[in-house]
Amino acid sequence: MKKFLCASAFALLFIIGGASCSKTCNCKTYLDGEVVSETSFDNEGGKKCSDYNTVIVIDGHKTGMECH
Repeated sequence: MKKFLCASAFALLFIIGGASCSKTCNCKTYLDGEVVSETSFDNEGGKKCSDYNTVIVIDGHKTGMECH
């Protein structure tokens, strides 16, 4: 039973870790609330994709880059 629990815990951590360590960031660039471009890049800097966000909201309209 202990081996099964250990294997299950390891598998769960592996799945969660793999999902959160995506190496590709998908970004949208907004200008006055309109998407003007979509880009993707390899994230090799060890940052989260959201660390590259530069979006500001003025009167409910996004301007800047938003990455996921």
